[in-house]
Amino acid sequence: MTDFHSHILPGIDDGCKNVEESLQVLKEMAAQGIERVAATPHFYASHSGETPDEFLIRRNNAERILREKIEGEEGIPEIFCGAEVKYFRGMSGVEDLTKLTLQGTDLLLVEMPFSKWTDKEIKEVLSLNENLGVTPMLAHIERFFSYQKNLDWIYEFKDAGILMQMNAEYILGTFSSRKAIKLIKNRAIDFLGSDTHNPTDRKPNLGPAIKKIAKKAGEEYIDRFLRYEETYAPRG
Repeated sequence: MTDFHSHILPGIDDGCKNVEESLQVLKEMAAQGIERVAATPHFYASHSGETPDEFLIRRNNAERILREKIEGEEGIPEIFCGAEVKYFRGMSGVEDLTKLTLQGTDLLLVEMPFSKWTDKEIKEVLSLNENLGVTPMLAHIERFFSYQKNLDWIYEFKDAGILMQMNAEYILGTFSSRKAIKLIKNRAIDFLGSDTHNPTDRKPNLGPAIKKIAKKAGEEYIDRFLRYEETYAPRG
């Protein structure tokens, strides 16, 4: 199984602070049966003014440090790099964003605004594919439910070719699990991720979420996620 959302690269964002934390997280992922993990550090163009190329210098350096640390370690999940791109106005016209897609794919992980989305914001995201040739994957969509009028937008976006990622935390939550399983059964969710940031308060949890899906929805839904991985999973 692939974890499509994580912050495991050391010292680049609010995720793992150092390589020791990164290695601890990776070992826990492996213990949960995770075979591949997408390292998706935050990219905040509107906050920092950083360009994709400047971001990649930092990301590649963090990746190099981590790979040096895990060299020779057995059973570590395969790591692929991308970015969690925070929505910003005009993003569909920035060609260099294509450099931030998940390695070996055309998937661009996008974090939407934490507010009720305007028509302009929706149009901007819908234009990513047409203008840049990327496939948007909306990060942790459950975090936006309270801002929108209803959940019809999920299916409207999916009809437009936009894919959905849900965090394991929502699947495991006492009060959110039932809704999460319903969305999974309705085929609203395309990818799963832990969104792990560290080995303590935001630790890896995708393995237990997968087990819960199998128990509450059935193994066929795990098979569906695996089939999606065959189509979209990162390849080196």
